[in-house]
Amino acid sequence: MPDHPVASSGANSSGSMNGEKYLVQNWSTTFRTISIGGNDISFVADPFSTPGATATQQVLQLNYPKGSYVPSLGPVAGGTHFYARPFGHNSSFSKMMISYDVAFPNGFDWVLGGKLPGVYGGAPYDGCSGGVQSTGANCFTMRLMWRQGGLGEVYAYVPADAKSSFCKNAEVSCNDQYGKSIGRGLIYFAPGIWNRLDMVMDLNEPAGNHNGNLKVYQNGNLVVTLNNIPYRTTGMVGFQGLMFSSFFGGSDPSYATPVDTSAYFRNLQLSVGEPAQLYEGPGSGSGRSAMTRATGEVMLWSIAVLFAILLLA
Repeated sequence: MPDHPVASSGANSSGSMNGEKYLVQNWSTTFRTISIGGNDISFVADPFSTPGATATQQVLQLNYPKGSYVPSLGPVAGGTHFYARPFGHNSSFSKMMISYDVAFPNGFDWVLGGKLPGVYGGAPYDGCSGGVQSTGANCFTMRLMWRQGGLGEVYAYVPADAKSSFCKNAEVSCNDQYGKSIGRGLIYFAPGIWNRLDMVMDLNEPAGNHNGNLKVYQNGNLVVTLNNIPYRTTGMVGFQGLMFSSFFGGSDPSYATPVDTSAYFRNLQLSVGEPAQLYEGPGSGSGRSAMTRATGEVMLWSIAVLFAILLLA
C-alpha cells in the first residue's frame, strides 16, 4: 500500500458559497440539487487542527440534528445521501478506490450505528440501500459504517444469500432484509482525531463468480481483506461513482441521535482503474482480462485515468 495512494492537490476555497451549492458545482452530482440533507452540509475551519496552530484548512461539516436517523424515514431530517459521477454518466470501471479522512467530536454518541460514504455500481437510485436488495444486475453499493462504541465496518449491498461462500466468511454477517456487514470491529473510529480510510475494490470476473476483491486500510494499516465478493451477476455492471451517504441509522427510532451533533470530512478522493469490459450475461471462463485483475494493484496507482474529488487541501 503506497504511503499516499493518490497525490493530493489544492482546491479553491468555497468562500461564501454554501455547502450544497459548492458540491453540486464541483463534485459532478447526479442532480443539480441535493434533495436529502443539502442544508446540513457546510464548510468550516478544521476543528481538529493541532493545538496552537492556525486552522486555515476548510473541511466539510455534516450535521445530524437531535432525533434524526434515516433522512427519508425519520420525522427529523439529518445527514445526507447523494450520488456523484465525476467520470461521466456512462463510465464503468473494473477497479475503484475511495479515500477520505473522517473525524467525530469527543463525546460523540454512536447510538446503534450510522452510515459513512462509499461507492456504487450500476444505476444510482435503483436500490441497493434502505433494504432494497442487489440482484447483481441492477446495482451494488459498498459503504462504511460506524457501530456502537465507535466500531466500524464495511456495509455492502451485493447479491449473496446466506448459503453463499461470501456469507460463510467469519468476518461477514448477512441478512435478507438489509445490507451485509464486513469486518465489524476490525475498524475503530477514535473520536477527537482524524481517521484516514482507503477502501480498494475490484470486480468479480467473470460476472457471477465469487472472486471480487476488497481491501480496507485505516491510517495506512490493512484492516479488512476479502477475495470472494460477488459484486455483480451480469457483465453489464461495473463501478460507477461516489455514494456520499451519511446519517444515523438503521431504519427505526432506536438509531436516532439524542443530541445535535456532527461529523467532519476532508481529502475525499475517488480513484479508478481502466474502464470495465462490459458484456451481456454472467460471462464464462476463468481467465482475467488484461484490463482488470491481471494488472491489479499496479493499474490503480500508475494509470492516468485518475480523478480526485478533493475537499480543501
